[in-house]
Amino acid sequence: MMEKENVRKEIQAIDDMLSDLFEKRIILSKKEKDLIEKERFVLTTEKEIKDSDVSLIKKQFANQLDDLSKAFVKRTNDINDLFLNNSADFSVYKDSVFELRTLAKKAIDEGNSDVINATIGTLFDENKKIAIIDTVYDCYNAVNNSVKASYAKSITGNEDFNEAIFNWINQNNNISLYHKTVAAPGGTGALALAFNNFLNSNETVLLPQTSWGSYKVIAKDANLKCEFYKLTDENNNVDLQDLFLKALKIIRQQRKLFVVINDPCQNPTGISLGSENWKLMIKVFNKISESGPVIIVNDVAYIDYCYNDGYDYFKTFNEANENIMFNVTYSCSKAFTAYGMRVGANIILSKNRQAVDNAYNAFSRTCRSLWSNINHGFMEAVVKILNENKEKYLNEKQQLINLLKARSEIFLNKAKEVDLPLYPYTEGFFATIKIEDDNVLNKFHNNLIAKHIFAVKFDKGIRISLCAISKEEAEKLPELLKETLEASK
Repeated sequence: MMEKENVRKEIQAIDDMLSDLFEKRIILSKKEKDLIEKERFVLTTEKEIKDSDVSLIKKQFANQLDDLSKAFVKRTNDINDLFLNNSADFSVYKDSVFELRTLAKKAIDEGNSDVINATIGTLFDENKKIAIIDTVYDCYNAVNNSVKASYAKSITGNEDFNEAIFNWINQNNNISLYHKTVAAPGGTGALALAFNNFLNSNETVLLPQTSWGSYKVIAKDANLKCEFYKLTDENNNVDLQDLFLKALKIIRQQRKLFVVINDPCQNPTGISLGSENWKLMIKVFNKISESGPVIIVNDVAYIDYCYNDGYDYFKTFNEANENIMFNVTYSCSKAFTAYGMRVGANIILSKNRQAVDNAYNAFSRTCRSLWSNINHGFMEAVVKILNENKEKYLNEKQQLINLLKARSEIFLNKAKEVDLPLYPYTEGFFATIKIEDDNVLNKFHNNLIAKHIFAVKFDKGIRISLCAISKEEAEKLPELLKETLEASK
């Protein structure tokens, strides 16, 4: 059995290397086309390539192959550890956000006055202090210390907390599906419940191409593969066709679809899909589910910072058939300015009552095995906030939304003036510069760091944390970004 697993792992390593190699070939092919016509490479049978160009491409391709071969040898030699299991990844883990934040702090400590730190996904006020909703901490401080010190009332979360969170999500009374709620350590824990329970080892999860990097980390830790869908078309308009095509491909292969949709206020683009797009998605997923069950993980981490009603689209969920299940993964971190409290929830929704019960029972065991139970004191505080102090809380939160909206308007207007290419931002903590060319992307990111401008690199873009910059920085940053981008081409 061990030998079989090792062989399977080596095959997977080869597949990964071939995938990387194919991606490199596509990049080089695009570069070859740009050298000749200065436009996007298109594979055709009629294309004539000069001998000199063929020689150049072959040389670069051979170099890439050599690099990948060396990486593969190293990977297969290091594939097993004396103590860890075969699926454990013991390579050094680096979180780009925290690394960049450290670099920014170092630059500030060295006395640089031009530092702009647009890395972290935490809402700051105009004085660069973490924004706090006082009502939240008044309610938390009112919780008895003995309650804060004690275990939660249930492995799956306090009943009144779970009820309060579901009612908060269903504040428009749009959801008529059968439901159960499981408390988790933040939105990340809520996601981990889903990633660890629905797919078998080596099956594929469908993720947004430009998305929160930790999705891939959670997937890999659950021994899952990843496929990616684009959210925009070649004209930079929100488009769902790639999502549907990839979903159809996956469900035909493994007879089950697990897809993550980070909406509204997508991280990192700021795209919100809206009810009409959700209506279309449900219609298509109903059709796709004829080939197998569909699990839609709707990551709503930033839903409470929509500029308008962000909860309206939930009414479209009611049109889903019994072969579809939703996991709405909710984070208390952003909504209650309580990032370090680590409280969130996974809300299971479906017309299939038995499936919801089964998922709930499976999640219960995962909770017990991974974290036992959730921060009791803060769950009690959330109940006090939503049941007894809601209006006061909403008024304070609206002030933070207004601040975020003001920054985004300043940034977007200036970005439009200088023709800075952005993904189609709707609302939320982040906006992202769209860059298709990986070479330009890498050079641009390095040049920004050299100028003491710190922002996070994603696949096909650089994320700007509007939540973390001041209005003054939002005004001057687009021009600096545009200048640096042009110099990086």
